[in-house]
Amino acid sequence: MLDRIKKSENIVELIETLNPEGKNTKFLSSSHNLWYRFKNYDKHPPFVMKKGGEPVAMVFATFSNNSKYINLYEIVTMDGQEGKGYATEIWEEVMGVAYADGMRRLKLSCTPSSVTWHNRNGLIFWAVDPSGSLRSDQPLYSSRAEQLKFREQAIENPHIAFPKDQKVIDRLLSEGLESHKFGMKKKATVEQAIESVGVSWLRDYLVNDNNSATLDKFMEQ
Repeated sequence: MLDRIKKSENIVELIETLNPEGKNTKFLSSSHNLWYRFKNYDKHPPFVMKKGGEPVAMVFATFSNNSKYINLYEIVTMDGQEGKGYATEIWEEVMGVAYADGMRRLKLSCTPSSVTWHNRNGLIFWAVDPSGSLRSDQPLYSSRAEQLKFREQAIENPHIAFPKDQKVIDRLLSEGLESHKFGMKKKATVEQAIESVGVSWLRDYLVNDNNSATLDKFMEQ
C-alpha cells in the first residue's frame, strides 16, 4: 500500500525504531533532515510503502506543476528490508502517481553506488554534478517497462530525450567530468560509474549536437 507522510514527527518516530548503525537508517535520517530543512513535508509529503502495516520503503521527491518535472531525491528501503525488491516496487508506484498528476519529465542525481540500480530502471545520463553523481534528465513514463522501452529508443535517437529548456542543456553541458576538480580516487570512482552505465551515458550526443547548433548559428550570421 502506498501512502504519504505529512508529519515529520512520524519519520522521527520511525527512525528511532530502526538500527541506528544501519546504512539505510542513515540515508533515511539524512533525507528527513533535508525535507525538514526545506519545509517539504507540507508541500511534498514523502511516499511510504507498507507491507503488513509496516513501512518498508520510502521515496522523497518533489513535483513541479510549472515545469512538469518530478525531482527524485532519495529512495530508501528500511533497514532489515533490503533485497526484497521494495525499492523498485515503490518507485514504479510513484512513477504512476507522478504521471497521473501531470508530471512529464524526471530529473535526479545518482551517486556512483546507486547508479547501476537506476540504470536497470531505464535511466539515461548526461553529466556529472559537483558531488560526483551522474545527472539524469529525461521524459517520464508511468511504468518501469515504458521507461525501459523509451531508453532503448533514446539510445538509438538521443534527441528525443534532450531537455526542452536550453538553460537546462547549458547547465548539463557545463558539468562534464573535466569540469570538476576531483581527486584521483574520486575521479576514478566517477569514471567507473560512467563505464557501468554503458550506452546509457549520452553526454557525447548532447555535446556534439550543441556544438553543431552553435556552428550553424555562427554561419548564419
